[in-house]
Amino acid sequence: MFLARVVGFVWSSVKWEGLGGLRLLLVRPYHLDDLVAAGGDPGLRAGLHDGVVAADVLGAGPGEDVIVAYGHAARVGIEPDLAEGEPPHAPIDAAVVAIVDRYQVAPDV
Repeated sequence: MFLARVVGFVWSSVKWEGLGGLRLLLVRPYHLDDLVAAGGDPGLRAGLHDGVVAADVLGAGPGEDVIVAYGHAARVGIEPDLAEGEPPHAPIDAAVVAIVDRYQVAPDV
């Protein structure tokens, strides 16, 4: 999992059938240097990080900090009732699993 900021939405009129009705967000992962930067809100320097498209069932929006899960954990986040060994219904590799209220980074770690 990683901490990221939602920077936008992704729309697609042609997509895998299992993605129908699923919100897609563009998130930008934080770099540790951003999190420990002085002055509170770390901000995101343009061009420093790659964007990631993440499925969202929690209703996150631009400007919010989120926790993103990858791989199997992302698929479980989108389909929590998936039975053992059952293949996922959508090809999800990243999903928002929490909207962050706040965080604190120890300054000397």
